[in-house]
Amino acid sequence: MRFLIVTQYFPPEVGAPQIRLLALAQELGHRGHEVEVVTALPNYPRGRIFDGYRGRFMMRDAVGAIPVVRTWLYPATGRGMVRRTAGYLSFTVTALVGCLLARRPDYVVVESPPLFLGITAVLYGAIRRVPYIFNVSDLWPASAAQLGMVTNRAFLAGARWLERRLYRRARWLSGQTEGIRAGIRAVRGAGTPVLFLPNGVDTHLFQPAPPDRAWVGEDELAFTFAGTHGYAQGLDVILGAAELTRSEPAIVYLLVGEGPDKRRLQESAAARGLDNVRFAPAQPVTAMPAILSASRASIVPLLGLEIFRGARPSKIMTALACETPVILSGEGEAAALITESGAGLVVPPEDPQALACAVRCLAGDPQAAAAMGRRGRELAVAEFGWEGIVGKWLAGMGC
Repeated sequence: MRFLIVTQYFPPEVGAPQIRLLALAQELGHRGHEVEVVTALPNYPRGRIFDGYRGRFMMRDAVGAIPVVRTWLYPATGRGMVRRTAGYLSFTVTALVGCLLARRPDYVVVESPPLFLGITAVLYGAIRRVPYIFNVSDLWPASAAQLGMVTNRAFLAGARWLERRLYRRARWLSGQTEGIRAGIRAVRGAGTPVLFLPNGVDTHLFQPAPPDRAWVGEDELAFTFAGTHGYAQGLDVILGAAELTRSEPAIVYLLVGEGPDKRRLQESAAARGLDNVRFAPAQPVTAMPAILSASRASIVPLLGLEIFRGARPSKIMTALACETPVILSGEGEAAALITESGAGLVVPPEDPQALACAVRCLAGDPQAAAAMGRRGRELAVAEFGWEGIVGKWLAGMGC
């Protein structure tokens, strides 16, 4: 079969959608299917088009063996929904041009968010008579409303109308977590079949490695967050825990990545004199196993909002695959995964005291941390490898 993946986010950008969709494309290729990708000129998470891509409206390149068509968009990140919506809509338009330049597929796989990209799939399907698979990795606009990023009632009503229309017109619907699948059914209908494409991990790349000591000293115990520094991540809880454990010199907090909230977090840490908090720039994917292997645990914070009860962040899988236990500051689906597997500790969301307590627990018990790490590696290999995930996804379509 021939698949055309349409997504605003794709490597060389780094992030959960980028990793998941590249893995999907590669695994489809390994199974003998043809895959092409239409995506935006890389710009995430800084909201600036990367060097080497500026000044172009459209270009062709490849990521490994995957051919890619890249089109211009208005790059924007942060809380300003006017600018972000302009960015989404600009790519909705240019992506249609990119799709028309690609080979005609059997299926278009559309990644949402942005929700508006479903319009591209509808228009392209009308022109080329091609059905689309709508893959939902965030229940937008519900998440934007709960985060307070969108408050205009008319805009939200319009977005919900569009969501219903796009769900109805899709040949297949696909969700990243069980919570998202339930959310899709709440909109589309209780009996709606929804494929499952969760975050996974390359267990050959992500495995225990010689520790990278560039950021963490030999006598230090690092508790690491690696990912986008955004508003939805709730990273203030880490600064709060750092303040509570600042008297324990062996404990350091390492925040790796970029994002719209990074500067504010850096300024807050400096104003509070948190010398035990370190910020590192985004690292290549290949560097992360050594950084995680140098960490006593990976911290994964979630805000205490209903929408995040159904979240399953990809950084959980990468940490588990590296035999690094996870401290989850959250509840719901991800919390159940960590608790049931015994691969880490779970504390309530947005609770710095509880997080500090968990940090002290693992800092003082290396044997328990190591045992959690081993259980996590076993779980990652058994459940989260891409071959199994994509195989089940295809089977759901009868392929």
